[in-house]
Amino acid sequence: MTLNQAPLNAKLIVHSFHHEDLRDFSDIESRLMHLGFIAGETVKITKKAPLFKEPLLVEVRGRLIALSAKEAELVDVEVAR
Repeated sequence: MTLNQAPLNAKLIVHSFHHEDLRDFSDIESRLMHLGFIAGETVKITKKAPLFKEPLLVEVRGRLIALSAKEAELVDVEVAR
């Protein structure tokens, strides 16, 4: 599933980036990696905006990061067991 489809407050593990038909993907991928979204990293969605579910507030390495829905749909995650 992608990050924007994941449930609130669940521990999630980043797998990879999903980038179909995205021309400037390398810039977005680089930004996400610098923010801590790397394969194997544990993240958690702490809040979603009420109306359009954008932006998402994601906890990564003890920091809170705001992502747009477009950015969040690029990150493939699974719920940690």
